[in-house]
Amino acid sequence: MKKKKKKTLKIGLTGGIGAGKTTVSNILESIGTPVFNSDNTSKELLNNNEIIIQNIVKSFGNSIIHNNRIDTNSLAKIVFSSKEKLSILNNIIHPHVIRAFDEWVEKQNSKYIIKESAILFESNTYQNLDKIIVIKSPLKLRIERVHKRDGRSKNNIKQIIKNQMKESEYIQYADYVINNDHELLLPKIIQLNKELTCL
Repeated sequence: MKKKKKKTLKIGLTGGIGAGKTTVSNILESIGTPVFNSDNTSKELLNNNEIIIQNIVKSFGNSIIHNNRIDTNSLAKIVFSSKEKLSILNNIIHPHVIRAFDEWVEKQNSKYIIKESAILFESNTYQNLDKIIVIKSPLKLRIERVHKRDGRSKNNIKQIIKNQMKESEYIQYADYVINNDHELLLPKIIQLNKELTCL
């Protein structure tokens, strides 16, 4: 008789720009937790999925094409200045990301997996997850991190943050909150891993 596969818990990980989602994901991955990075998957689809490319050009025009590829910087400038345009982009890409995630989950055998996504709530995909982790961080620190990482102007970063959910709104949905400030992050994540493994 074929042994039934144990249910893998699906844990969402989210937070605003610069909060430290990827830092936390990388630490969890380093201790053996499978991590699905929605942002990386979106970028991959953006360059390789013809249906997505056609729909994006139809919605945002040919000016975003450079060397026969979508210029992500040009696209980012358009969508991060408008909640409406960001929503249009998410509606084009996200159904494909959901499909990729579902296929990926089927291949995992861990007690739990992490789905890292900046738009867990906006896309309503949090409803299909078992628990939610929210990463929070002081605003000033978030702006400094993104400025250093991406070279964006501080005004541009503030505009992106303004178009995202407020930190307090993220926390309303959270089962776990990790404060990524100047304190050591590793002990917090090790404790979280223990709790998730015991579920």
